[in-house]
Amino acid sequence: MKKAAASICLAAALAVTLAGCASGSDAGTASGGTKSSSAGPAGLIHPGKLTACIDPEYAPLEYYKNGTDGDIVGFDADGIRALAKHWGVQADLVVTSFDGLMPQLQSSACDVIFGGLYMTDARLQVADASAVMKAGPTIITTPARAGKITSKTDLCGLTVAAQAASSNALTIKALSDTCTSDGKKAINLVEYPKTAETVLAVVNGKADALAETNVAAAYMVTQNKGQLKIAPNVLELDTTFGVFSRKGDALSPSIASGLAALRADGTLAGIAKQYGLDPAITEVK
Repeated sequence: MKKAAASICLAAALAVTLAGCASGSDAGTASGGTKSSSAGPAGLIHPGKLTACIDPEYAPLEYYKNGTDGDIVGFDADGIRALAKHWGVQADLVVTSFDGLMPQLQSSACDVIFGGLYMTDARLQVADASAVMKAGPTIITTPARAGKITSKTDLCGLTVAAQAASSNALTIKALSDTCTSDGKKAINLVEYPKTAETVLAVVNGKADALAETNVAAAYMVTQNKGQLKIAPNVLELDTTFGVFSRKGDALSPSIASGLAALRADGTLAGIAKQYGLDPAITEVK
């Protein structure tokens, strides 16, 4: 799912090219961590510093502000800084390839993965995780049509685009079956190899709507202002993003309590809003 979203950022109509493989200490800017003499909570591999593995190729969760290098921004990046600030320690973002995130955590190269990872059963067998955001499919359409799509049944009979072989395409296929079993018209699902092509299908009038993961959808809309709009609450958010730590690590309880505090004081909701995300998706336990 993360790699599919990365293709959004590389597409011509949407994109900021996101790449690179450097790491750097971040004492915090907006929503950032601040330097402190405090050692922080038990379990940090470097006392006084929260070290987080991150793959900055998934806007709006984590990406390079200038496109290719420099400051890493996004909900997750700012969330790392906010958690470090809450603990009174520095934030160190270690850029890691997506497939290297969990191995790096397990080898103690970083304290946490705060970077768009689903809390799956397989991951929870090898690592601890604290929920940070609700995730799942959502519907994007034109501003003129957005108010007319308020429920699943409103999609029956429409042409809906999705990336080929994606979980979003499967969701629409299943919904189309429900439409026909209820005596309504089937959904005309059109699948495209690239996510950017699903956007162009709606913009160019070849599709009435497209299905995409909610966090990627937010970025699509910001990159196509006036042409796209999210039709909210049509599909259920059925997955959860988590902040991962090593299994049984002394740091795990502090992550859970730290995220709870940032949720309670509105910090996480504020960061979400800054990046075009619905603040309500941070209300997760």
